Amino acid sequence: MALSDLELNLGGQSFKGAYVAVVISFASTIAGGIWTASEFFSRLDAQEAAVAAAGVTASTLEARFADLRENQAETLQGYQVTISNMQQSLDDNDIKGLQGKLAELGTNLEAIMEAQKDLLDLRDRVAAVEKSNAESVLKVENKVESLGNTDERLMRIKKEIDDLWDALDSVVNPLG
Repeated sequence: MALSDLELNLGGQSFKGAYVAVVISFASTIAGGIWTASEFFSRLDAQEAAVAAAGVTASTLEARFADLRENQAETLQGYQVTISNMQQSLDDNDIKGLQGKLAELGTNLEAIMEAQKDLLDLRDRVAAVEKSNAESVLKVENKVESLGNTDERLMRIKKEIDDLWDALDSVVNPLG
């Protein structure tokens, strides 16, 4: 069956199939146009809401940046005052002359290090002399002690000699 053979009856009116097809295609085109326009306006509404939200965000950011710029300007002024004070302090303390003083201190430090090496050598020598002195003191004490024994021996020998002389005197002069 062909489209031209088709007939539609509505309220006593008869419509041929070709006309029905044209009307349906025309109606679907209009419906598609209406749907597309509706979608377009819906997107426009969404864009309008996004632009409004972006405007609010932009004004909030602008206010924050304004506060930040003011704070930054105040901070920079504070830094400038601090730097100025530091420069004045450096000038007052003669930091420029510090290089010469550091060189002099370096030279003095080198001299101190050399003197310290000499002192360490002297300390070792003094320790050796103290050890030798202690040994000598022990030897002298031993000799003095042995001399004390010699004194006793000499006294004993002297007594024996005196006794021998007395014995000789008694032999030579028995009455005497």
